[in-house]
Amino acid sequence: MSCPAIHHRQRIARFRPWGFTLLEALVVLAVLGVLLSLAVPSLSNLVDKHRLQAQAEGLLASLQLARSEAIRRQQPITVCPRADQVCDANAAWDKGWLVFADANHNARYDEGEGLIEAHEPMPAKVLVGVTSTVKGYFSYGPEGRSMSTSGAFMAGSWRFCQNTSSQGWRVVSNALGKPRLESYTATPCP
Repeated sequence: MSCPAIHHRQRIARFRPWGFTLLEALVVLAVLGVLLSLAVPSLSNLVDKHRLQAQAEGLLASLQLARSEAIRRQQPITVCPRADQVCDANAAWDKGWLVFADANHNARYDEGEGLIEAHEPMPAKVLVGVTSTVKGYFSYGPEGRSMSTSGAFMAGSWRFCQNTSSQGWRVVSNALGKPRLESYTATPCP
């Protein structure tokens, strides 16, 4: 014979609820919080690095566009730092730039000249430093070679960096006007 009280205890012992207790759930949430707090700075730095590289690639693409348009149109094409919708030799390149058909080859965007591209200003963290030879503009002649308004060749570089990172990107154009992108150690950031 079995006792009903013993039988009832055996049934309760076999029944185990599925799921977590409140204490287990809180421990899991605390561990996830700690792991997330460790990962966020790394993700933020990764986003900043990619943003910086994207801006440098944007200038590289604009220079390549200007060069190909100069050859295609058989006329000078200029890239210049912008202030609103005009070229400004004193403006910083991080305020954006213009690519335009420079019919009179004076390195200024004049009325009637065709605007090819207008690049927006950089995000606040991105800084751009340039060599003195490309401070005010960069032009391509009909053969696709870089040339100043006087007809001399142009060469120079644009350095993209952030104060939060020691790695930067540099767009370099050689004497033939062919631009390339390379990484560099940005110390100090311009």
